[in-house]
Amino acid sequence: MLDDSFQQRIRLGRLYDIYGPLLTAKQQSCMELYFCDDLSLAEIAAELEVSRQAVHDLIHRVEQLLERYEAKMKLLEREEKQEQQNARALTLLDEYTKTHDEGLLKGLKKLLEDF
Repeated sequence: MLDDSFQQRIRLGRLYDIYGPLLTAKQQSCMELYFCDDLSLAEIAAELEVSRQAVHDLIHRVEQLLERYEAKMKLLEREEKQEQQNARALTLLDEYTKTHDEGLLKGLKKLLEDF
């Protein structure tokens, strides 16, 4: 099982993937150095010519901003729901191909209709 800090980092990365274009160029640059290049706060500070604390504060503010965007637009929530629906549909389809149980086929059709 992944620890909470790692899960939060993954969530933040996914939020950045979705909402990153809404950020300023400086915010994007900092987040790309943090996520894509996996630089430490000190390395990012040197790259951006600011203090380590400024980088820490910027990342924290961006995280809050991304969470606010998600609270309003819910794009990540929709994406996660779609992934769950797809996984369930694939499971039902796989079970149907093994058993030819018409109940499974009806369940798959309902799942697709509900979405």
